[in-house]
Amino acid sequence: GILQTLNGWLSTTCLSIVNVFTFFGGLFITRDSHATHSVTNSHVTTKDSCAETQNDNPSGGTSCKIISYEDKGNDNNKETSLEKREESVRTNLKSETGTTRESNVPLSQVPKHIAVIMDGNRRYGKAKYGSASRGHWDGSSKLVEFAKWCLAEKVDVLTVFAFSSENWSRDPKEVASLMQIFSKYCDELRVEALKRNIKIVALSTDQEKIPVHVQKGVTRMVEETRDCSAMTMNICLSYGSRGEMVAATKSVVDDVLEKKLDPKCIDERTIQERLLTHHCGGDPDVLIRTSGEVRISNFLLWQLAYTELFFVEKPWPAIEKEDLVQVIRTYAKGRQRRYGK
Repeated sequence: GILQTLNGWLSTTCLSIVNVFTFFGGLFITRDSHATHSVTNSHVTTKDSCAETQNDNPSGGTSCKIISYEDKGNDNNKETSLEKREESVRTNLKSETGTTRESNVPLSQVPKHIAVIMDGNRRYGKAKYGSASRGHWDGSSKLVEFAKWCLAEKVDVLTVFAFSSENWSRDPKEVASLMQIFSKYCDELRVEALKRNIKIVALSTDQEKIPVHVQKGVTRMVEETRDCSAMTMNICLSYGSRGEMVAATKSVVDDVLEKKLDPKCIDERTIQERLLTHHCGGDPDVLIRTSGEVRISNFLLWQLAYTELFFVEKPWPAIEKEDLVQVIRTYAKGRQRRYGK
């Protein structure tokens, strides 16, 4: 009888522990320095709304319900030629679609600087076309479109993670395909940036690895948009945040050795001024990462110290303006940024 009672107690306790872990596994924990939010197709999921999804978890715990993305495009035919899709994209980009301000958030509450990790291109391409590279094509055109949306919502700075320093270790064929896409879309982006008065800045910690033909396109894009002033878009290409901080540290050491800098005067500003984002007027207010991954991946590690983090379930090419609008509204409505105070 004692053994039977003990066995029942252990079973109940283990189930409770599983439920606790399941519950916390389904939540993004909000802290003073980093607020995290999960964005699904139809709504922004925060800690409070997680409690409303009880019994969604077959284990009996509570979790945030993950909604897989729904591709609302009309192009479901995998045989559609790349040329036709590109022409359709160009037509859309040249239109005024998405250029109306929709968030209705007071300008003082709009995030001034938004950073984006554009994740999920490969998975999207394989799922929709059976080709990872075609997902990258769609992802590149989405960047131009996303920039239009940010401009419409009065965002001052957009910083996007296009290609990391670690991405060079991918399959050479995929890297070559990506470089081809960058080269082509440099011209597309340059034309749209000039039309919409967007200044483009390229941020790289390992520029030597970028093929010459891509460097030429990037250089032209940067130089020709240098005097644009409606918004700044930073494109992180062959970039790694650890490398950025190492370079900043070396710069400080060099200045100390050359007697240009007193070691006693070194502070956070000393480092900040040597980071690639020193021209942005402030660190990102919001980070958006797509495709449901919940990590930072060596992106702006210093700059994201007090950034609000939003994780979107959709892959990058499936993002729509309503997703950006939801993030802006949640940022404006739901957070008081205290910076540890």
